[in-house]
Amino acid sequence: MLKEIVIQSKQLLSDAILENTDLGFYRVQKIIKNRSVKINGVRVGVDMNVNAGDVVYAYLPDREKNSIEVVYRDDNILVVNKNSGIEVEGPDSLTERINNILTDAVAVPVHRLDRNTMGLVVYALNKTAEKELLDSFKVREIDKTYNCIVVGAPKQHSAKLKAFLFKDAKKSLVYISNTQKQGYVPIETHYQLLKTMGELSLLEVKLITGKTHQIRAHLAHLKMPILGDGKYGYNKVNRRYRVKTQLLCCTKITFHFKQGTLKYLDGKSVVLNLDLTQYYKK
Repeated sequence: MLKEIVIQSKQLLSDAILENTDLGFYRVQKIIKNRSVKINGVRVGVDMNVNAGDVVYAYLPDREKNSIEVVYRDDNILVVNKNSGIEVEGPDSLTERINNILTDAVAVPVHRLDRNTMGLVVYALNKTAEKELLDSFKVREIDKTYNCIVVGAPKQHSAKLKAFLFKDAKKSLVYISNTQKQGYVPIETHYQLLKTMGELSLLEVKLITGKTHQIRAHLAHLKMPILGDGKYGYNKVNRRYRVKTQLLCCTKITFHFKQGTLKYLDGKSVVLNLDLTQYYKK
């Protein structure tokens, strides 16, 4: 949102913005530092005096667009709910939006979700936490649980699935095989049936390995594609339920730290309660 301010008397730029918006001091300072302000058409990046008759244009963040649902926060980590349709990193990403709001820290993501996958994303708020979180994700000491709605029903109410995955980076696709092939890596996916809804099923899924598109491709390989998945799913069914992106959500993250700064999080689960059935036409 663009805010026009006509200066009435000599004062600091930050004071003029404070008087004419509902932003706090630290948010105003961040807007100036980020060069989101023009004085008489000239972009500035430092607080300075403005004079009577000057015209200030301040580019204010869209509060609704940039609103972030914080699920958990302490001095070391931040866990937020990512909406579908936004990247974790890059221009206008979840990370950029978070750091446009934070005034007391810089948030660094320590894992990723696909653009159209919803749910919990963990951020480190300092270098020590970043290292410990990255190390824990690398050795799979942090458990991630997902919920998804699939087309079809599993033959078993729960299963521990093992297969092999090949990533075709050029096509941005992965392929699943029941047997080992050259270039394929082992994967393991666990699921539990939570609910059946006609031709659809709600599953809880746990990643033992965490490869690109693993849940989406592995379930599609079992003839249970995720509803809304245009890459691995049934487009005819997706259109019938009016779903354009996969109904897959990271709903729980459980931490395991036996030592270090984050030891106080050992055994803690951060849970997101989200009803995926609200995202399709019944």
